Amino acid sequence: MDEFLVHENETLDDLVLGNMKIIQPQKGYRFTIDSVLIAFFADLQGVQQVVDLGTGNGVIPLLLSYRDRYINITGVEFLDSVAERAQRNISLNGLCSRIKIIHADIKNTHHFLPSGKADLVVSNPPFWKKGAGRVSKNHEEALAKHELNIELPQIIRAASYLLRPQDGKLCMIHRADRREEILRYLYQNQLNRIRIRLVQAFQDRQANLVLIEAQKSIFKQSLELAPLVIYEKRGVYSEEIKQIYDT
Repeated sequence: MDEFLVHENETLDDLVLGNMKIIQPQKGYRFTIDSVLIAFFADLQGVQQVVDLGTGNGVIPLLLSYRDRYINITGVEFLDSVAERAQRNISLNGLCSRIKIIHADIKNTHHFLPSGKADLVVSNPPFWKKGAGRVSKNHEEALAKHELNIELPQIIRAASYLLRPQDGKLCMIHRADRREEILRYLYQNQLNRIRIRLVQAFQDRQANLVLIEAQKSIFKQSLELAPLVIYEKRGVYSEEIKQIYDT
């Protein structure tokens, strides 16, 4: 069965968790540990309905479905070819009853998803603004890494629209040096209750990523957790990361 789902110039890879597999392009954007970090940072207590904005190949919905077998997830993806691949990944792992993939533009979320129904919105958005960094010649990778089609404020605005008005949460991962910018946009959209965790590659390195969870609330509140360290030493995961893969 697998060979019929995997197209030319794609690979079939092991997600490690839950015996799941994922189809990815040989060249272009392939999932990284960023997706694992956000999927395990998100608080799933009381969560039933999840929306993943910019789902890519569908890796975050797959990981979330592994963490909680009772949640339902909708993944939104702009590129037709990527959305189609995400759908094949959902089919491959037998999760069509729990995960739905929508091929659509996040900026038009109000046209295809209802307001105030999501308990949780997750996103691993493009990290780089237009004109910053080197843009890949691969179209899929360029859109995944750069704000060519959608910008950060638009993603946060869409999330605010989707979330339950009293307690819905947005969970995202981004570059640490854009932290203050992200917080500004969150506050503008009444996502005021914040949980933050910086991510360091090594204990002695400066954080290059930040995990942020923002909950709808009329009161501002901020909690900063101890940094997450990915590697104990080069090629060896930290104990916390090992625990994720041992779950």
